[in-house]
Amino acid sequence: MDSLSVEPASQVANNQRKFLPNNDSFIVAIRPIIILAQCFALLPVDGTNTTDATEIKFTWKSLKIFYCLVATIGTAILTGFSIHGVATSSITSKKTTNVVFFGTTGVTTLLFVKLARKWPDFAVTWQNMERELSPRYNRRISKFSLATKFKMMTSIVMMLAALEHTLSILSGYVSAVECTSLSNDTDIMVAYFTYHYPQILRASSFSIWQGILVQFVNILSTFCWNFIDLFLILISIACTDQFRQLNSRLYSIRGKHCFIVKAMPEWWWAEARMDFNRLSTMTRYVDSHISDIVLLSFSTNLYFICIQLLHSFNPMRNAVQTAYFCFSFGFLLVRTAAVSLYAAGIHDESVLPAPVLYSVSSSNYSTEVDRFLTQVTTDNISFTGMKFFSITRSLVLTVAGTIVTYELVLVQFNSVQQAEPSNITKVCEMK
Repeated sequence: MDSLSVEPASQVANNQRKFLPNNDSFIVAIRPIIILAQCFALLPVDGTNTTDATEIKFTWKSLKIFYCLVATIGTAILTGFSIHGVATSSITSKKTTNVVFFGTTGVTTLLFVKLARKWPDFAVTWQNMERELSPRYNRRISKFSLATKFKMMTSIVMMLAALEHTLSILSGYVSAVECTSLSNDTDIMVAYFTYHYPQILRASSFSIWQGILVQFVNILSTFCWNFIDLFLILISIACTDQFRQLNSRLYSIRGKHCFIVKAMPEWWWAEARMDFNRLSTMTRYVDSHISDIVLLSFSTNLYFICIQLLHSFNPMRNAVQTAYFCFSFGFLLVRTAAVSLYAAGIHDESVLPAPVLYSVSSSNYSTEVDRFLTQVTTDNISFTGMKFFSITRSLVLTVAGTIVTYELVLVQFNSVQQAEPSNITKVCEMK
């Protein structure tokens, strides 16, 4: 019979000290991402350069909070202009999209300020959980550290977001060139800004500083729109890795045949059950802090997918616009699917201990195994959208089915919808 020996207290403490500065620590891994977010007025917390969560602080009297306030005011102004543009003229999908886009950015900034207030306690709670689990799960189960995974995912998402924004600017520039050629105008910059933001900027009163401010707020808004999904992906990866370490330890006691489990002492099963309980409690704790962000992410992504489907019925005026639309729509679908699948991975990992527990022989079955099995099979561990829905793989299919349903409805009613004009002359006249 194989069994595991209990490590002496000095060894446990030594393992804990070694774990904290490791790249597998959540505080170390998330640090560069927080710094990046603060460059775009999100998560205004102090002490992000530390490896000790107790040194992370939040204060209202800081330049980071002032930066967030300025960004929020800027998005609120653009949202107000967008609403005014919708109220004083005909309603089109492009105008309502601007309202939702800038409005979502303002709400996102406020939600991350709310999260920043709780981030010091959040970081300490997560670090304490890592301290408790590190003596038993201090080996790496992946060839990439958590910090490396975070950097790789952030680099991919941000590069794709930058490419999408570049294509957006290029598409607007091409349209501005076409408009200036029709009107024999030489000021392409004025045409670009008034074409992109007709409800905010007017050619008759346009000034360069107005265009710079609007473009700056637009860049912040674009980053916020992408970062909210990136943040959920990173948090999901961190939670999933914790469950994966527990499952790796559980599956290590299986013999050559998957239905044979080595006889383990009752204290070992009690320890595993308590670790699972810590992780499930931590998942609920995380969900209580980010469930509003989850709801905002899923609702806005679903809205923009439907809007993009509506736009797909309109003919494209040039190759640049076609390339921008295809890339933007594809990136939106991939990003939405990534958030859903990575978040669903938490639920997937939480039910994996069940096969091991079912494989315990009757002679080795104990009260702790029974309690462990009951918790695994009855406890629903997952992220939620403010308790309206739980993110599991079944939700992914539900969202996909909803999108297909909306697409069918849009196909049926497309002929009676007010389509966006495809003729460049009409587009330029509508500025």
